[in-house]
Amino acid sequence: PICSAKPRFALTLMKPPRFSVLIPTYNRENLVRLAIDSVLAQTFSDYELIVIDDGSTDGTVPILRSHGARIKVLTESNRGGAVAYCNGAAIATGDYFVLLDDDDLLYPDALAIYDRVIRALHAPPLIVGAMSYFRDRETPVANPAGDDGIMFRQFRDYLSKDVGFGKSNSRIVVKRSMAEATGALRAVPPPFPCDDINLLLLMGTKGPFVLIQRPYTIAYRMHDSNTVKRVDDMVEGHLGLARFERQGKYPGGRARRFDRYACIGGGCSVFTYRALKQ
Repeated sequence: PICSAKPRFALTLMKPPRFSVLIPTYNRENLVRLAIDSVLAQTFSDYELIVIDDGSTDGTVPILRSHGARIKVLTESNRGGAVAYCNGAAIATGDYFVLLDDDDLLYPDALAIYDRVIRALHAPPLIVGAMSYFRDRETPVANPAGDDGIMFRQFRDYLSKDVGFGKSNSRIVVKRSMAEATGALRAVPPPFPCDDINLLLLMGTKGPFVLIQRPYTIAYRMHDSNTVKRVDDMVEGHLGLARFERQGKYPGGRARRFDRYACIGGGCSVFTYRALKQ
């Protein structure tokens, strides 16, 4: 017999968004507004935006609240941006995490470009976007008009790469399932301020690894308080990476030790030189 009665309850399965964009912020009431606006202006709409306030004492929180339901806000005590990223990832629901520092910007087509790469290359676990640089109070350089092609390099995994590039959390796009499996965004304080390199090393043997070369997806803001300018912190961060390596925290075993040394050693040489020069 056919029952014509309608069920009293309907079960709706919500599909998770493609991306969870994570922005940790601390006392950046002016710059974080611009970072948020760059996400809300994306041409690709299947995302959630999570902003983690790391104990700000200025006007940051009211600015975050003013965006209403368009963003999710997580507030916590001041424990640093690396931990804030981990805490944001813990409540995120997207298939991929897109990291964005609060002083940087997403280009309008960034998420659309990431989605095209994911679909074309069968969901790679780790993507690094193309980054431009601009000085504070200036406008980021525009992508070439009319050029919708994507130039990229694909490697077996991150440790296999044979090209260098500037590191920044804002360039990193990581598949949630792989980040969880490797502990790449686990709330254990990584070596600050080298948490971006730490994440890449924890994901080092997961492949393929995709490095986007054009068009730009991230605009990196250069200003007086960039962490990379604090030589003492950068030296300590690289020493932390070296300690983690000696403790066997990174994958690949003895067979990939040279590859890991190459990833860690480049930054070590740069900031050791700067420290000695000072």
